[in-house]
Amino acid sequence: MAKIMAFLTALITWFTMIFSPAAPVEGVFTQQPDVAEKVVFDEGEFIMGRYDIVVAPYGNDRNAGTPDAPVATLERAKELVKTIDSDEKITVWFREGTYFIEDTVNFTAEDKADVLYRSYPDEKVEFSGSKAYSDWTETTINGVNAFVTDVEINSEDDYFRSLFKGNKRLSRSNYPKEGTFKIADPKEDEAVANSWDPHFFTHFLAFYANTDEIMDFANPTDVDIRIMHYWCDEHLPVHSVDAATGRIETIKPSAMKVRIDDNFIYENVKEALCLPGEWYLDRTEEKLYYIPEEGDTADNTTLYAGITKQLFTFDNARNIAFQGIDFVNTDWGYVDGNHWGQIYKESHHLYENIRYGIEHPQAAFEVPAAILISASEGIDFTDCLFENISYTAVKFEKASKNCNITSCKFNEIGANAIFIHGDFVVPASTENINVKDCHISYYGRIYNNAIGILLTHAIDCELSNNEIHDGLYTGISVGWSWGYAANSTNNIQVKDNLIYNIGNGWLSDMGGIYTLGIQPDTVLSGNVIYNVGCDEGAYGYGGWGVYLDEGSSGITVENNLVYDCSSQTFHQHYGKDNVVRNNIFAFGGEGQFIISKKEDHNSLTLTNNILVGDNTVMYKNAVQENWFVDDSNLYWDYKNGGNVYSGNSTKLGDRHTLVIMTARGYYNNAVFENPLFRDAKNRDFTLADNSPALKAGFVPFAYDAGTITKF
Repeated sequence: MAKIMAFLTALITWFTMIFSPAAPVEGVFTQQPDVAEKVVFDEGEFIMGRYDIVVAPYGNDRNAGTPDAPVATLERAKELVKTIDSDEKITVWFREGTYFIEDTVNFTAEDKADVLYRSYPDEKVEFSGSKAYSDWTETTINGVNAFVTDVEINSEDDYFRSLFKGNKRLSRSNYPKEGTFKIADPKEDEAVANSWDPHFFTHFLAFYANTDEIMDFANPTDVDIRIMHYWCDEHLPVHSVDAATGRIETIKPSAMKVRIDDNFIYENVKEALCLPGEWYLDRTEEKLYYIPEEGDTADNTTLYAGITKQLFTFDNARNIAFQGIDFVNTDWGYVDGNHWGQIYKESHHLYENIRYGIEHPQAAFEVPAAILISASEGIDFTDCLFENISYTAVKFEKASKNCNITSCKFNEIGANAIFIHGDFVVPASTENINVKDCHISYYGRIYNNAIGILLTHAIDCELSNNEIHDGLYTGISVGWSWGYAANSTNNIQVKDNLIYNIGNGWLSDMGGIYTLGIQPDTVLSGNVIYNVGCDEGAYGYGGWGVYLDEGSSGITVENNLVYDCSSQTFHQHYGKDNVVRNNIFAFGGEGQFIISKKEDHNSLTLTNNILVGDNTVMYKNAVQENWFVDDSNLYWDYKNGGNVYSGNSTKLGDRHTLVIMTARGYYNNAVFENPLFRDAKNRDFTLADNSPALKAGFVPFAYDAGTITKF
């Protein structure tokens, strides 16, 4: 049936191309009606503007772009728009269907401004970076039933790494099927240390695995090693495997130090292909194998391989918007980083193995974007879907300004969902980029250390009313100047976001919201953050709710609800003059609050907050005098009542009593009473009208994220 439908579609397209009317003047827009055209659709009507253009999968690029004679491609509509000599706003309407984008579409200063590209009312429009495969033959592989088809691979560009079924990304065959393996010997004597910080940043091109965990790989150079450690996942393509000794060499250096017992897995292993929904592309055979799921037959199965990595670029473009468009199904490749320059020298005995440079170790920083906006203004996305995007979905950079992403959905994103980035200049040149009412889920699926919304070196931006969940690393990250150096980030409003199920036990050192550096007038307000969980292994640490990291200063944290984090609900590494007020910090796995470093200045002021736990400490660490200022907070422990502890734990010998902490200058004007939440056990933090928290100056706020868009 699939083959018949494909043939009929091709036949219709051929007839349309032959018999559709040609435009009177090729290359110039000629639609000039005296009055605007009324277009009727199923649920009403809308007025089509004088210069609007219609695109349809059944159209012809020789047509005029009218409703009765649409063009066939975005590229043709884009060129027609350039020829229109009018200041009127123009809409390019897309009829329902999938528009396959094989080559990146580039918007520049030559493109007309004030143009909206949008879907026809109530019609589903996809821009896809994929190619369909439906010509299957039944076979067996590794003793299980499979489908196979031919794939022509003439170059590296033909070797795809993404395969989709409907709206689902299919899994490459990984090994082991559950859990992880452990590094047996990282071969530190062959590694190259980075003088900046060798404790974290020593780079490895070889390590040893346990020999009983190595398969006889048919195509070892197509296998990837993924190492999960620190706040980084290494994605290292294999150079060679010695099954007898367990030695594995890679063609890309690790970004961070590899340790004994670091977690790792093998990806893209032909011999491990066995579970329904898995696939493997055999480069040597030029065959694509797929293990069918229930209901799949060789005749009814169509899968889509990602062939395009970047869909759009904008370079010095102005006032171009997209509405109601789905951007789907793109591919990815290895990131050729150059974060620390040429660390390996030609004299190193593994130098000849290297094909890719060292990648930035944090936040998928160097991963390219499927949609890249550079030095552009007024580039907006509204009511769009970004799904199965294998790189970062959308990135703004290089002095882009006045752009908006509103009411969009991001799902199954390979790296960062949204990256707002400016050059490091003071004041920042990237400004007023706003992300509002969006839903971001399952990000970081290829590059696990990615962020839901990453903002670096930008000013005057608002990230508000977004729902962010099920990432493997931080939800929102803002700032990015380490320590007290000059920082171009300023006035970032992170407000009323719902952030949950972050980390999921995979990496370390993360936060629901994470900040870096001095950034006056930045406000974190009205956010609900819960279920932040770091790696629980021997090396794992740091699943925090609000995390003010190195040098974070001048930040206000207020009216947030943070609970159920694997470490503390609030963490400040070090910083200056932050204000933390009127928050609820509850049920941190290792306590409610921590400052990692004592400094000569006031790190922060903690006032009018509610801190509650269940046999956990209020302040983690052996807090000495003058680390920070607290005043008028409520403290309560559901096991120990008002007899709260601070220190490393509540165990005898680790804990500091109320008397000790008061003598050190803490718990000023404190209230040690049950705050009278409606149902703390079931995480209903609604306060009773007579809550003792009111005596601490706490002002109740609506914490249920009722204004947050739910999808």
